[in-house]
Amino acid sequence: MPPAVIELAARREVRVTVVGKVFEANRGKILALNRALDEYLRLVRWYLGFNSTSKEFLHKNCYERAKELFNLNAALIQTARDKAIEILRSFERRKRGG
Repeated sequence: MPPAVIELAARREVRVTVVGKVFEANRGKILALNRALDEYLRLVRWYLGFNSTSKEFLHKNCYERAKELFNLNAALIQTARDKAIEILRSFERRKRGG
């Protein structure tokens, strides 16, 4: 499966590769996995829109709304938040040259 691409407002590009095993992969499992991945990537982009690297800020101001908007469990919502923070921090480090 090719890496998913997330486009950011400033024309930045992030590639995400998901590695995992799907036992007895049938069409239904593959479709469900692809739907979950698409939803997860939409959520990461949504969190990136807040342009914040504060877990506390994002949790207080966004978590409940994320639960309403996205069909993902709590663990995936939290990891999407953390991934968005990681992307922003990485971008800032590269921008500073370090």
